[in-house]
Amino acid sequence: MTAPTVAPRAPRTLAGELPVWASGLVTGAVAAAASLLIVVAPTLAALAASPDTGSAIDWGSAFPVATRLWLLGLGVPVATSAGLFSLVPLGLTIVTLLIVIATAQRFLMRSWAAALLASVTFAVLAGFAASFAWAGADDASGSTARAVIGGLVVAAPGAVIGRVRAHGLTIDVVDRIPPAVRTGIRAAFASIAAGLGIAAVAGVASTLEGAHAIADTATALDAGVVGNAVLAVGQLLYLPTLVVWMLAWVSGVGFSVGDGSLYSPGSTTAGALPELPLLGALPQGAGGLLLWTPLLLVAVGVLVRVALRRRLWSWRDDAVAAATATLLTFVLVAVLAALASGAAGPGRLSHVGPEVWAVAGAVAGLLALGYVTVGATAALVARLRGTDPRRRDTEPGLEEPARPASDDERSQEAQPAEGSSTP
Repeated sequence: MTAPTVAPRAPRTLAGELPVWASGLVTGAVAAAASLLIVVAPTLAALAASPDTGSAIDWGSAFPVATRLWLLGLGVPVATSAGLFSLVPLGLTIVTLLIVIATAQRFLMRSWAAALLASVTFAVLAGFAASFAWAGADDASGSTARAVIGGLVVAAPGAVIGRVRAHGLTIDVVDRIPPAVRTGIRAAFASIAAGLGIAAVAGVASTLEGAHAIADTATALDAGVVGNAVLAVGQLLYLPTLVVWMLAWVSGVGFSVGDGSLYSPGSTTAGALPELPLLGALPQGAGGLLLWTPLLLVAVGVLVRVALRRRLWSWRDDAVAAATATLLTFVLVAVLAALASGAAGPGRLSHVGPEVWAVAGAVAGLLALGYVTVGATAALVARLRGTDPRRRDTEPGLEEPARPASDDERSQEAQPAEGSSTP
């Protein structure tokens, strides 16, 4: 007696009730509206808690302000009377991306045209929002163009991920990539994830060290219940930015918060900072054992190389995977560092964050050193054992994995031998 077959449960999606074009439009519109709403709500709360209670509250002014903050999460700089703000709140960018993914998973059809239409719809609505927020401004056209580009950059991967999560990947693109290159891509993402994890732990340690300064700053601000809540939300949106700063710190290059400042394991030169509790979490220690902090990234490279060793067929594949991982790591870290750099106000705060190319080169180089260390050690051991170092099976404790059979070999195995009878 065979067990009854249970059909897989269909994903929770409304896409089947919509035509292709409508699913794309709805996905882009709902994602844009939902991500904007999460900025409008705290902005209205901050306006309601304003200490200026002697005059009527201008509720209409909250929407342009909230729209500009939302567009800042898409990479559109905000110019105010106090100065230029271009430092992207990466937390808001991540939240917007997650909203696009969830909306696409809910509404998007299987068609890739629907994903493209959703991305374009989101980008166009971001452009409309920029036109509204900067109506009459001198650089309105430039802000609109940046909003469209930023919206497309955020919405396109979100729509693709949501579509794949809802309907699966029907295009067999991954199998066309050489195995060594795929291994290098895995190594790059795993290494960056581990590096960001180390940076987050370092940030937590620095926060605990500066807990008193954070508490004193929050008390001195005396923003009230609603004001403190809004301030907390705003700082949470910049927590991922701080994690990228800490990755630059772990790499040894460090970062700056204002001209003339430097936060790194080798030295710390701090300047005057705004009264924000989050800035109390900046690392203050330097020298001593902290000088060895960059070796943590070398250890990450070693562990990732060991974890992915069975995916490599030969030392040539090993070299290809290491080169792919190093190059991709350099590009991705450069993007993260660029997003975590910008202007945070006037004067000496016109540039904060890490040096993009220096940090990208340091992180990629330290991880590559870990990859090469494992490979060189295995090659040296192989030579000492008198085996061929060009073959992967000479690595201690490893065996050459069986290559997958070709189509011809599988067809020959399927044919019965001559003179034999089939059961």
